Amino acid sequence: MNKLVLAFLIVACTLTARAQSTTGSPYSFYGIGDPNSSSFSNYKAMGEASTALSEPAYINLKNSASFAGLRNPTFAADFTMNWLNIESPNSNQSISSQYINGVSFGFPIGKRFGAAFSMGPYTKIGYDITTPQEDPALGSYNFTYSGEGGYNRASGGVGGMLIKNSENQLMLGIQASYYFGFSQTSRAVTDFVDDATVTSSKMINRTNIKDLAVDFGILYKRKLKNDTWISAGLNFKPASDIFATNQQLAYTYRPAGLSDNIVDTVLENTQEGSIRLPTDISAGLAIQFEDNWIISFEYSATAWSELKLLATPVSLSNSNQIAAGFQYIANTDAVAKFLQSIRYRGGFKYENTRLNFGGNQLKSISGTAGIGIPIQKTKMLSTFNFGIEVGSRGQDGTTLVSENFTNLFIGLSMNPHKFDRWFKRSKYN
Repeated sequence: MNKLVLAFLIVACTLTARAQSTTGSPYSFYGIGDPNSSSFSNYKAMGEASTALSEPAYINLKNSASFAGLRNPTFAADFTMNWLNIESPNSNQSISSQYINGVSFGFPIGKRFGAAFSMGPYTKIGYDITTPQEDPALGSYNFTYSGEGGYNRASGGVGGMLIKNSENQLMLGIQASYYFGFSQTSRAVTDFVDDATVTSSKMINRTNIKDLAVDFGILYKRKLKNDTWISAGLNFKPASDIFATNQQLAYTYRPAGLSDNIVDTVLENTQEGSIRLPTDISAGLAIQFEDNWIISFEYSATAWSELKLLATPVSLSNSNQIAAGFQYIANTDAVAKFLQSIRYRGGFKYENTRLNFGGNQLKSISGTAGIGIPIQKTKMLSTFNFGIEVGSRGQDGTTLVSENFTNLFIGLSMNPHKFDRWFKRSKYN
């Protein structure tokens, strides 16, 4: 088991060290980039419908109240591979990327509390767009737009169980997140093929952020009959102002391979301010039949119209999403036959995204599936989690650019064996 875990971490870290490229979507041009989900592979395979879920062996970062349900120390790590096909009237492009989606460690505190710490991407930026132009005086040239980077978050939260009896559980949670990272975008007018005497020009805009924000969660579970539980969850993140430093640089230049030979600096400016991150809310409902079936539903919304970059509003729409998912395991006793101990998962998502073109809000739809494979035939609940998401964005005719995407999720959720005692000192030398 230790060799399998070590191999997973080595492969993930090696691929990420080679290229932590998180996206290639031209839609990451807008706002602060494409939002990234904090869910791990086991919940991604269920359509990310996890706000109402609390499981003793899995960390659910979507609702900090769920931390109160952790019964063992748990380590989770997640790796994502993405294949993106971008279609426009004049071109068809395929892009792949891979990145670590997040790592987390959670643990119980007594019988009524639990805590979790995590780190992962919050938004992703990565695009390179070239638009050919023609001018009677200048001839042929190009507009180029490029962007890279993204914002990250490191979070720590605690959940507490206010009510705990054989039929009812009420959990509350709070989570603090430290946002950090950078975004760098550039616009250039270049490649004057008909007149080599014309100099190119470029504007570079770089923004660094660092600050704290909080979110709150509540989760209620009630036992119905025959070991059937129903649960409802709510998570709320209020709008928050994050400290930001913005640097602008504009210059004329002559292209020289991969570098720019600067002719003249036109603008060089640094200013401090804030980025207003939007309000985010999610609500979910789930039902668990004995220990075999989990069926979950979720509605979430983000007020992207609140987004401001250094006090400047950004023209985005409020997004909303509906999701549903399930998990099935034939026998929760991990010593059972192998196929009976596998967790089978599936789900779907439908979203009205933050993007709006000509009064038409861009839609995204996808289906998900996955499995959770126990690492050992023991009472340990550790699993390798595999998931796949296949979907499209912008295929409804509201924009000239449409995307078809496939995401492959590979994750590890590791818990101690029943005879292991993590972080406990041995009584014998």
